[in-house]
Amino acid sequence: MKVQVKRFSTHQTAKVFAVLMAVTSLLFMIPFMLLSMFAGGDSGQFGVSVSMFIIMPFFQGVFGYIMVRFGMWIYNKITPRVGGIEFEFEEVES
Repeated sequence: MKVQVKRFSTHQTAKVFAVLMAVTSLLFMIPFMLLSMFAGGDSGQFGVSVSMFIIMPFFQGVFGYIMVRFGMWIYNKITPRVGGIEFEFEEVES
Protein backbone atom coordinates (compact mmCIF):
# COMPACT_ATOMS: atom_id res chain seq x y z
CA MET A 1 0.00 0.00 0.00
CA LYS A 2 1.41 3.41 -0.98
CA VAL A 3 0.68 6.46 1.13
CA GLN A 4 1.71 10.10 0.67
CA VAL A 5 2.53 12.59 3.37
CA LYS A 6 0.24 15.47 2.48
CA ARG A 7 1.23 17.93 5.18
CA PHE A 8 3.62 18.17 8.13
CA SER A 9 2.85 20.03 11.33
CA THR A 10 5.71 22.50 11.19
CA HIS A 11 5.86 23.27 14.91
CA GLN A 12 5.61 19.67 16.14
CA THR A 13 8.11 18.35 13.57
CA ALA A 14 10.57 21.16 14.27
CA LYS A 15 10.21 20.68 18.04
CA VAL A 16 11.00 16.96 17.81
CA PHE A 17 14.01 17.56 15.55
CA ALA A 18 15.28 20.37 17.80
CA VAL A 19 15.22 18.12 20.86
CA LEU A 20 16.90 15.30 18.91
CA MET A 21 19.61 17.66 17.67
CA ALA A 22 20.25 19.11 21.13
CA VAL A 23 20.44 15.69 22.81
CA THR A 24 22.67 14.13 20.15
CA SER A 25 24.86 17.23 20.19
CA LEU A 26 25.19 16.91 23.94
CA LEU A 27 26.21 13.26 23.53
CA PHE A 28 29.07 14.38 21.27
CA MET A 29 30.02 17.46 23.27
CA ILE A 30 30.55 15.69 26.60
CA PRO A 31 33.40 13.42 25.38
CA PHE A 32 35.04 16.33 23.53
CA MET A 33 34.78 18.48 26.65
CA LEU A 34 36.44 15.75 28.71
CA LEU A 35 39.19 15.37 26.09
CA SER A 36 39.86 19.11 26.14
CA MET A 37 40.06 19.04 29.94
CA PHE A 38 42.80 16.40 29.85
CA ALA A 39 44.62 17.97 26.89
CA GLY A 40 45.95 20.77 29.06
CA GLY A 41 46.81 24.17 27.66
CA ASP A 42 46.04 27.72 28.72
CA SER A 43 43.52 27.88 31.58
CA GLY A 44 41.82 30.95 30.05
CA GLN A 45 41.27 29.09 26.83
CA PHE A 46 39.89 26.13 28.79
CA GLY A 47 37.06 28.29 30.19
CA VAL A 48 36.10 29.42 26.71
CA SER A 49 36.05 25.88 25.34
CA VAL A 50 33.98 24.54 28.26
CA SER A 51 31.39 27.29 27.87
CA MET A 52 31.28 26.60 24.12
CA PHE A 53 30.66 22.91 24.78
CA ILE A 54 27.84 23.78 27.15
CA ILE A 55 26.21 26.38 24.87
CA MET A 56 26.52 24.51 21.54
CA PRO A 57 23.75 21.92 22.16
CA PHE A 58 21.37 24.77 23.01
CA PHE A 59 22.24 26.68 19.83
CA GLN A 60 21.97 23.55 17.72
CA GLY A 61 18.52 22.91 19.15
CA VAL A 62 17.34 26.47 18.51
CA PHE A 63 18.75 26.73 14.99
CA GLY A 64 17.64 23.18 14.23
CA TYR A 65 14.09 24.15 15.21
CA ILE A 66 14.18 27.23 12.97
CA MET A 67 15.62 25.41 9.96
CA VAL A 68 13.34 22.36 10.21
CA ARG A 69 10.26 24.54 10.68
CA PHE A 70 11.25 26.54 7.60
CA GLY A 71 11.89 23.33 5.66
CA MET A 72 8.52 21.87 6.65
CA TRP A 73 6.81 25.13 5.64
CA ILE A 74 8.43 24.89 2.19
CA TYR A 75 7.43 21.20 1.97
CA ASN A 76 3.80 22.10 2.76
CA LYS A 77 3.86 24.79 0.05
CA ILE A 78 5.27 22.61 -2.74
CA THR A 79 3.44 19.31 -2.10
CA PRO A 80 0.17 20.46 -3.70
CA ARG A 81 2.11 20.97 -6.95
CA VAL A 82 4.53 18.04 -6.97
CA GLY A 83 3.06 15.52 -4.51
CA GLY A 84 4.30 14.41 -1.14
CA ILE A 85 6.88 11.93 0.07
CA GLU A 86 5.65 8.41 -0.63
CA PHE A 87 5.92 5.43 1.69
CA GLU A 88 5.08 1.79 1.24
CA PHE A 89 3.63 0.06 4.25
CA GLU A 90 3.39 -3.64 4.86
CA GLU A 91 1.49 -5.19 7.71
CA VAL A 92 3.43 -7.73 9.73
CA GLU A 93 2.30 -9.97 12.54
CA SER A 94 3.99 -9.40 15.87
